Amino acid sequence: MNWFSRRPDDEVRPTRGNGRPSVSAITDLLLVGEYPRISDIEWLKDEFRITAIHNLQDDEDLRINGIDLIGLREACRRHQIKLVRTPIRDGSSDDLAARLADALKCLEDLLGGRERVYLHCNAGLNRAPTLAIAWLRANGGMSLNEAMTHMKKRRACGPFMTVLEAHFGPRDQKPAS
Repeated sequence: MNWFSRRPDDEVRPTRGNGRPSVSAITDLLLVGEYPRISDIEWLKDEFRITAIHNLQDDEDLRINGIDLIGLREACRRHQIKLVRTPIRDGSSDDLAARLADALKCLEDLLGGRERVYLHCNAGLNRAPTLAIAWLRANGGMSLNEAMTHMKKRRACGPFMTVLEAHFGPRDQKPAS
């Protein structure tokens, strides 16, 4: 392969290997990890008792990783798993800031309904951890600093903390009781 030539736009180049996605339990009902393939859906149900998946990948992520959304929806339906998407562009703090309220509402609805949720983006390093921290701040009685520490004890990540500060305020501020 010539490393300096542009790849064709339609070339699939998955961002994770052939094994299972890494999964980290953040709370009893919230798990964060890498994107699942269709073949991972039954495994997530059996191994982690997942009842819902919240997918933060945008259409470009799906294309690059060779994910068939129709097939993914069908696999989730077959295993009685809810599939919710809040597409957020990878690496874009602006897009995350614009979609944070919608994504948080979707996650709150799932967790409020006592679903066991697998929250993911591509690698489970930025977007998904950022949303998990937002949920912990909004619903767990934690400051952003406490929520970030809680998250980082359970999964290596690089959350968009400036987006969360713009949304919630200072990192050390707890939610009003």
